[in-house]
Amino acid sequence: MTTVFRVRLFLDFLAVALIIACLAYWWLDNLFHEVFGTALFALVIGHNVFNRRWYGNVAKGRRDAVRLFNIFTIVCLAVAMLVMLATSLLISRDLFSFMALDGAFAVREIHMFAGYWTLFIIAIHLGTRWPVVMGTVRSALGLNLPNTLRTIVLRVTALAISIWGVKSSFEMAFGAKLMLTYSLDMWDFHESTLQFFVNYGSIVGLCALVTYYGLNLIRRVTR
Repeated sequence: MTTVFRVRLFLDFLAVALIIACLAYWWLDNLFHEVFGTALFALVIGHNVFNRRWYGNVAKGRRDAVRLFNIFTIVCLAVAMLVMLATSLLISRDLFSFMALDGAFAVREIHMFAGYWTLFIIAIHLGTRWPVVMGTVRSALGLNLPNTLRTIVLRVTALAISIWGVKSSFEMAFGAKLMLTYSLDMWDFHESTLQFFVNYGSIVGLCALVTYYGLNLIRRVTR
């Protein structure tokens, strides 16, 4: 793995972290929320520039179930990101206030809705790239030889993340937020800021792992 590729992977994970930070709106003030959001879109643009060859090859090659799922995921992610970008400009109060609409409450609701779906779809997209992620980590740490103990530790860790992710999904009412269900729940950042990020990080991990193992199962069934 080249240094450039590792930097790209780091920036992709940074984008995930920025999305979670943007969800912590009541922990940030509005200005920082918009700054983080702008940085996120800059990273997304960079990600697409780096992966521009994929768009040229999307119509080529075998279209099996896994590849079609990957294409569908990327299309959904593009739609969610565009909705989030458009609505962010319409409700901006600091960086792009000249483009904002007055009293755009419904637009704010759509913006939040798109934000949660973007995180969910990115987690799934991460799952489709999980072998690449693990390969990069192994290469960076020099762990090229098989190791049974390491494999067991990693699988136990994955199981722990999944269990915590299920717990966090209920604690953060993540499913309700994906359904645009109005909820009065609000995280108390005075009580625990770190747990907010740990909870959402575990949800991302859960979705990525379910996607990864689900696609492996599909590959075996359709082989």
